Amino acid sequence: MKIRKLLMVGGCAALMAAVTGSVLAQNNAAPPPGNRAGGAAPPGGRGFAPRSTLKHRLYVALPGDNGADGQSGILVLDADHDYRFVARIPYGLPASKLPGSKISGMTASVPENRIYVTTDDGQMMAFDLGTDKMVWDFKGEKNAAKSTRRGAAADGCCERPWTMPGGKALMVASGYNSWWWFIDAHSGKILGKIDTPQAPNAHNLTLTADGTFGALASLSGGENANVAIVNIAHNGNSYSGKVKCYIHFSDSPRPLTMNADGSLIYVNVNNLDGFEIGDTKTCKMIKRVELPGNLWKAKWADPNHRFFGHGLPSHGIGMTPDGKEIWVTDAANSSWQIWDNPGDGRNPVYNPAKTVKVEDGSVSGGSSWITMTNDGKLAFAGDGSIIDVRAHKMIGQMKDEYGHLVHATEKVMYGTFDDGKLLEATNQFAIGGAKPADKPADKAVPEKQARN
Repeated sequence: MKIRKLLMVGGCAALMAAVTGSVLAQNNAAPPPGNRAGGAAPPGGRGFAPRSTLKHRLYVALPGDNGADGQSGILVLDADHDYRFVARIPYGLPASKLPGSKISGMTASVPENRIYVTTDDGQMMAFDLGTDKMVWDFKGEKNAAKSTRRGAAADGCCERPWTMPGGKALMVASGYNSWWWFIDAHSGKILGKIDTPQAPNAHNLTLTADGTFGALASLSGGENANVAIVNIAHNGNSYSGKVKCYIHFSDSPRPLTMNADGSLIYVNVNNLDGFEIGDTKTCKMIKRVELPGNLWKAKWADPNHRFFGHGLPSHGIGMTPDGKEIWVTDAANSSWQIWDNPGDGRNPVYNPAKTVKVEDGSVSGGSSWITMTNDGKLAFAGDGSIIDVRAHKMIGQMKDEYGHLVHATEKVMYGTFDDGKLLEATNQFAIGGAKPADKPADKAVPEKQARN
């Protein structure tokens, strides 16, 4: 009888242990990356369900335009869990200089495990993503600058940066001057330079995936309203570039994007709600594409109308990685307007059914920029909006550690990490054919091992 009771107790204990183990496995299993709603546990049994070790983070470099929100430092948000606050990386500024100069650009290097931030007052800073510490800063060359636009720094540094293929070098615009730097991503030393005399206010850029061809835009009007089309050469640790030609646009070029092979560029220009298209083979501007005039021209002409980000109808453009859509900010209507991009990309078709409404510009400061994830699923706009690209719908807004909305978020990087190591990063610009520097495997470990 005693033996029978002992067997029954032991059986019950085993059953309870099995049930408890199963519940623990489900409760501890992480949701798939980007799944904010959680969901069922991954397949597997007996406490050995696989769990991804990958983490997705959104880095937001602040302050934005005109010191909006009084924010400073690099805000880190958890993209796997409703973009919750993770950390804030400071720039090491004294209190008297906070929030600091406007951030003018941002990029990352996978092999260096670093992020790079440029400022309007003439500095580029490199931060180690493992320690969140600044490891070097670059300030150009003494007395290099010729431009005085917006008080450009005398050292000729720095505007939008771009990470070259391989992640060992960066390309970065001089501070509104007529050249572009190549910088060693590890040391911050100058590797080379491209002169663009007919594009004298270096500002925005876009390069092909192989880094051999690019479009370098000048923030200039009149005869210098040009984008320099350049060929780029790389030999060992040396970089150089040569201007192939200049494409002249109807007004000052602003943000731009490029199709996958670099044959066409799509450029915002001053005084236009829309964009213009440049052919990089013929070096001609081939088409002007406007939002229907009844949607914006009267508002643009009305001096009492609501806020226009950067003082323009359109300051922000991007292409989905598959090249099928062109997204353009519409400050007159606080929206992102979308053109379908069929065929060879020369005849985009406006699709009002895809319009994405965002927060009113008078509150947010304007949705003035767009960055997309490499898989084309998410977009991050310059007013703090988080957008589902395929659903054409805003799904969230960026917030700081106190739950306050963050605006003027033009400079962002969405990264995939494993154990603190960057595996994949977005480019600050949304371009056709965007590809990650390294495509991560969805590394998983058994659930029991993960809990040990």
